Amino acid sequence: MPYLAGGVSLAVLAVGSVAPGLLTVFTDRFSRVFPDYRERIARHEGAHFLVGYLLGVPVAGYSLDLGKEHTDFVEARMETRIIQGRLSEPEVNLLAAVAMAGPAAEALAFPEVVGQSADLQLLGRIMQRSEVKIPDAAQQNLTRWGCWTAVNLLKEYSAEFDALREAMASGATVPECVAAIEGAKS
Repeated sequence: MPYLAGGVSLAVLAVGSVAPGLLTVFTDRFSRVFPDYRERIARHEGAHFLVGYLLGVPVAGYSLDLGKEHTDFVEARMETRIIQGRLSEPEVNLLAAVAMAGPAAEALAFPEVVGQSADLQLLGRIMQRSEVKIPDAAQQNLTRWGCWTAVNLLKEYSAEFDALREAMASGATVPECVAAIEGAKS
């Protein structure tokens, strides 16, 4: 089974580098077979965007494209501290909520969360870069706390979340997405 997964990955990489248009056809068909996938992506990335925005981490950009979905944040100083291993406890807490926002949003709408792997890996790297070593039990608690905080923010700002997802789905720019958040009322 691992060989099959590796082989599929290599095939996708090869096709993407030689004929990227074929991947577009594949992803469009994939989204027709799994129609909730686009909604799942919009919820996941929209949650990162909204929770980051609410906690004061400015968003630089985002993508909802299949296979390229992501949300990028502006906070370069924090990125430097993540790389250098100098994150304070408040910064680790803030980033835990932002990292867990995507899986939290999926869990609120779907019976299974599928987009959590990269977010959990990111959170692990963040915790490793803390100024103070975080023991295993505390890491589990921090992950739970990040999810809990994200869920509460998504519920409290549900109108803003809905408006943001609509804006993102229509391809709005970051300033237009912020306007959608600020124009909605929970």
